[in-house]
Amino acid sequence: MNRTERLTAILLLLQDKPHTAGEIARHFEISRRTVLRDVQALSEMGVPVIAREGPGGGYSLPESFTLEPLALTSNEAFLMLLALNSINQLSDAPYSTERVSLAAKLRALLPPIQLSHLEKLLEKVEVPAPERAQRAPYLDAIVRALEEGRWVKLTYQSAEQVSQVHCKPHNVYSQHGYWYCRAFTFEKQQERTYRVDRILSLEAPEEDFQGAPVVEALPYDHPSHPEIRAELTPRGALIVEIEPHIASSLQHSPDGSARLVFRCPPSDLDYFAGYFAGLGAEIQVQAPEELCERMGEIGKTLVERYLSPKSRSDPAALIRSTRK
Repeated sequence: MNRTERLTAILLLLQDKPHTAGEIARHFEISRRTVLRDVQALSEMGVPVIAREGPGGGYSLPESFTLEPLALTSNEAFLMLLALNSINQLSDAPYSTERVSLAAKLRALLPPIQLSHLEKLLEKVEVPAPERAQRAPYLDAIVRALEEGRWVKLTYQSAEQVSQVHCKPHNVYSQHGYWYCRAFTFEKQQERTYRVDRILSLEAPEEDFQGAPVVEALPYDHPSHPEIRAELTPRGALIVEIEPHIASSLQHSPDGSARLVFRCPPSDLDYFAGYFAGLGAEIQVQAPEELCERMGEIGKTLVERYLSPKSRSDPAALIRSTRK
């Protein structure tokens, strides 16, 4: 980023909200002295930068100050189009009509030569998303309820049953090609995560529904939550590295193996029991005891389903047979 681009970026930063010299320096990875010189340059250009000294001080712009729309640089346009292309790969994404019009407006802003160059680059650079057959027809409605802070009534197909719940969404995100909604559930009086494509219907609550005050959920890794501890083989560590929620909790060893330590709400233990069971011999779960017991139950079910009567009575025989 050259100085002209940095001055423009600082101007946009201050238009959003006030910032201290230290914040600006960290944002652009420059020294405080450089920040002072840049602010002085903006002032000399006629920009009415307001400087406040002392605690809580910093730089700001008058509320009446407005900035004319700026043209996108080639790199900025590329990033916008790349992001749109990535979203469009999902089976569903919010506001499909608006995504089409946004892409058209971006392309209309670019000179033909620049657009041609970016189109060729976009053919070689992509952020792939898994293809899913499942659709999420209520995704827009969930986003609107989140935006407006409204309760909604869902008919939801979980792995076990179809149920109706009253929810107040507070987070929507995409992972592995699916959309998820984290919401406070009235019936459970706790936070739950719902896969949006499993929502069978969404409607306003009954007129007499009185949503209780939302209880602020504890942080995911709160000290009161169970601590999961496990040892992973090198292969197991490679598999877990792609799991975004827990990959940062891996403690790698020089030989490639890893130790996994993190906390999660008790309601997520069933999920991790199934996930860890899928790793087979690549993981050894050590705690909590409740998680170990649930994995043991999964193991018993697999033994009953797949092993012969002789193998169930003599597991060593199964091991010997697989080595022949």
